[in-house]
Amino acid sequence: MGDARLAAARGIDDFPSRAELEMQLMGLLPEEWWDAVAEGDDDRLDGLKAAIDNPAIVRALGEAGWVAPHYAIEHGGRGLSVSQAQQALGLLDWFEVPRVPRGSGLPLAAPTIQQWSIDETKQRLLPPLVAGVERWCQLFSEPGAGSDMASLATTAVRDGDEWVVNGQKVWTTFGHESEMAMLIARTDPDQPKHKGITYFGLDMRAPGVEVRPLVNMAGQLEFNEVFMTDVRIPDVLRISPVGDGWSAAMTTLGAERHALSGARKKRRSSDEILGGKPYAEVAAMGAVTGSLGSAIGRDRLVVDYVSDRLLSLTSQRARARAAAGQPAGPEGSVSKIAKAAANQRLQESAIGMLGAAAIAWDVGDTEAASWIEQFLRTRANSIEGGTSEIQRNIVGERVLGLPREPDPFRGVPWRSVPRS
Repeated sequence: MGDARLAAARGIDDFPSRAELEMQLMGLLPEEWWDAVAEGDDDRLDGLKAAIDNPAIVRALGEAGWVAPHYAIEHGGRGLSVSQAQQALGLLDWFEVPRVPRGSGLPLAAPTIQQWSIDETKQRLLPPLVAGVERWCQLFSEPGAGSDMASLATTAVRDGDEWVVNGQKVWTTFGHESEMAMLIARTDPDQPKHKGITYFGLDMRAPGVEVRPLVNMAGQLEFNEVFMTDVRIPDVLRISPVGDGWSAAMTTLGAERHALSGARKKRRSSDEILGGKPYAEVAAMGAVTGSLGSAIGRDRLVVDYVSDRLLSLTSQRARARAAAGQPAGPEGSVSKIAKAAANQRLQESAIGMLGAAAIAWDVGDTEAASWIEQFLRTRANSIEGGTSEIQRNIVGERVLGLPREPDPFRGVPWRSVPRS
């Protein structure tokens, strides 16, 4: 690539096969890419990003082992140590190379498979996952098991070397675009609700799987409800030991706290899972509308800026703990609540700055429509992934050590617990 183009990555230590990775990147990305990175030309780089085939690049990197370089070679990685892998991923992030497969496979499913599955299952599931060949979704929540997810009623009954699954899941993000799913199902109803649950990988293309779309109030199709009728899952796709599905599910829900993080990551667009516009765009819009001329407008934007910086620093602290091999601290527990509240408040600031334009806008004004769409999307932030109310209970019990809420059915077999 040349010393000039590598100048930005000078602080990244060498790692095995670095030259091989750099040569592959030169073949995958246009020449203009490196000039834009070296010059810090974000607008030019954004244009180049829009023109490349992201999935193809991710697939090439994944098949070469660079998406998860700390995984074993037979599991789709390169067998590097965690510190070496961080350097490799740091290099990719410095050059803003797309490296994350779409879906929740890499951040959520992969760490769970790594920790809980037998080697045969890892060899089947991980290589196509890290290459983005199979996109993953999550089948955890049910109509009667949302906040109390352990009360789930979907069943999996063993039949020789297969499991027969029946039940319904809901709020499945991008289930209509996924090939595989993380599924937890009840395999022993005579155990208490947290026991007798097993974790599977489900082929979303299998006979008996029906996906029905749910359109949110912003008009977006993200969520789905999924019905499973006599769906057969080979035992090789069982991710957890039989009956240990709840513990494995906790690994999934906590996986993002331990995810490897590169050195350079910026939020310049509104395509994050939380939705909404980033702070820089809101501030720029405030300048255009004249809202910053008001002391109230400036004060509100300062509060949003402080929240944005606090969240960034808290996330850095959590990543530093994970990189040092330390257990997750309270940072990860409180960040979900704080992110939801801060993002919603930021979008409310934007709507206030828009004024009457937030109520009605000219036909064809896609910019105004985009602001409203993003605002509406963020109303789900305090619900999705566990409501903020439930998250506060978790923080109270697990971080602050407060007494648990009374549960008269604690320890009672799931089959004996009354359900509405």
